[in-house]
Amino acid sequence: MTALIADDDSNLETFGFVLRVREGKEAEYLRRHDELWPEMKTALLAAGILHYEIWLHAPTRLLFAHQIRKRGQGPTPEGEAVMARWRVHMADVLEMEGEFPYRETLSRQFRLIAQPSAKGSL
Repeated sequence: MTALIADDDSNLETFGFVLRVREGKEAEYLRRHDELWPEMKTALLAAGILHYEIWLHAPTRLLFAHQIRKRGQGPTPEGEAVMARWRVHMADVLEMEGEFPYRETLSRQFRLIAQPSAKGSL
């Protein structure tokens, strides 16, 4: 068994970014993600996303998103259309800049990756 993400894995890209949920819309944001459209899940997976998580910092309403995806892969034309519909669906719960959510890219400051032991476990 190998580690999920090798330290030198050139086939993967890692992204961190922040979004901001509108005041009083935190519960609705969570509800909508709990009910993620099947076609949105399909679009994200087709875009090469292997891991995607979003964390809320409630005092600032900032959402920290972390993605790991296959390098050089992106949304399909069908996926782009689904993602555009999702942005419209989320516009009333996210702070927006035009037709896109407010988004700031983060720079990684630290990374630790577990290496498998000789017995193949982490």
